[in-house]
Amino acid sequence: MKLVRVLLFLAGIALSSTVLAAGGTILYIPIDNRPVSLDYTVQTMQAAGWDVKIPPRDIIAGAEKGADAEQLFGWLEENAPESLAIVAASDALIYGGLVESRTHEIPLDTLKERAQRLVDLREKSGDRLIYIFTTIMRSPKMSGAPVEPAYYEEWGQKLFKLGALEDKLEAKNIKRKEVHELAELRKEIPKPVLDDMYTRRGNNIKTTELLLHGVESGDFDYLLIGRDDTAPYSQAHREARNMEILVNELPKEKIRFFSGADQLGMLLLCRASNKLLQKIPLVNVVYAPGKGGSTVPSYEDDTVAVSTTHHIYAAGAVPVRNVKNADLTVAVNTPYNGITADASDAVNNYTKTAELTKFIDTVGEFIKNEQAIAIADIKYGNGADNALITEIFDKGISYKLAAYSGWNTAGNSFGYALAQGILHEIFAGDYKKELLDVRYFDDWAYQANVRMQVYKELIWPNHWPNSGLSEDEKIAAQDKITSKIVEISQPLMGETANNYSFTLPWNRMFEVYVERK
Repeated sequence: MKLVRVLLFLAGIALSSTVLAAGGTILYIPIDNRPVSLDYTVQTMQAAGWDVKIPPRDIIAGAEKGADAEQLFGWLEENAPESLAIVAASDALIYGGLVESRTHEIPLDTLKERAQRLVDLREKSGDRLIYIFTTIMRSPKMSGAPVEPAYYEEWGQKLFKLGALEDKLEAKNIKRKEVHELAELRKEIPKPVLDDMYTRRGNNIKTTELLLHGVESGDFDYLLIGRDDTAPYSQAHREARNMEILVNELPKEKIRFFSGADQLGMLLLCRASNKLLQKIPLVNVVYAPGKGGSTVPSYEDDTVAVSTTHHIYAAGAVPVRNVKNADLTVAVNTPYNGITADASDAVNNYTKTAELTKFIDTVGEFIKNEQAIAIADIKYGNGADNALITEIFDKGISYKLAAYSGWNTAGNSFGYALAQGILHEIFAGDYKKELLDVRYFDDWAYQANVRMQVYKELIWPNHWPNSGLSEDEKIAAQDKITSKIVEISQPLMGETANNYSFTLPWNRMFEVYVERK
């Protein structure tokens, strides 16, 4: 293993002519201004000592409007010469943001021009490191305007079923009764709806294929393609299968393709840090008892084992099996039966199982031996495992972790835990504790508990919308959220919640912004 480390070190020297200390400038264009895409990501890199420069917030995609792509390009090209590296979301620069990539009416010629402008960035940037991330359009089972085209309100579930059956047909794994169902769906869904969906999705694929040229030509140092919310059989999976053929023809050290979207910026910023500091971390992964790495989580179409390997390489690290040689171990809390229920489900109670006890004991051993360990809590979708959080606080190890994450999709959680875990050794002062506080308040207190409580006690009784809250509704919801988070966190975290504010930045209940006062 020592030989491997020597070879990796020499490879790092060959890839970079100057050894740098954390503290240079990295330009970052997020996919939008949600906290997970922007604030939490930037705060992590700042904690690691990097000067992360972002565009003016009024030209970044938000809840009310998309990004101004032309202004973003202008800002990027103007500021590139003063940076060491660029990490940018192509969805923001080409479409105006993640939501806009699903809802835009931009002509294909314009999309192609913007993609080419991105490929040409190296020439205009003074040969800086360039890391680009993009997404394949998601296939939601349930969704609607404004985050999807308006027709999803009526046809969304049937469009998802159509895509799943088309995928099965193409993969030659469709049943006879499903062939009949597919034919009926093709007739039932209005042609204008199908034409619009397939045109937009087709343009997305054509634009993504243009970005592959940036890898082939060497204009991108790395391209990370995420599969936004998908499933083992879906339109997104169908498109990804065809895209993967093209991706596999390109060098693995320049491109990765896996499930997820919101963690991609964090991963590439971590990769940029590792490259600039000439570090190639060695990362080990361990799983909770049961299905473990063979789990296929909700909203994803690969096993956890496949996904974690891709994530590690994307972050500029290398996976290793021997824990003694690892710089970081990520302990993945997977469901024993391999089925990831939603965190709001009644099954996510505080019952301590034998499997959980064994998992926590494993984590405790790493801490006892002073080995860096992070927890990716993916047992449930859209929030933390209540029993796990209780245990790590009761055992006194909650702040001894290198990182913790348990929000939204499995890829989102693993990506955050991995990147923050890799970077934690260069965090200054109390930043590690603050970043952990944010995750405990967001992933556990809010997502796994308070969000549903506020739905039941305030949103639904008053017939308020889940998204698009008025200013008065938002203020009332935020007050309720704050009091509930203080109440639920106090037994484990004491008065810590009083040091933070809890707001709804997108005027909806899906995400909360946890901010230090």
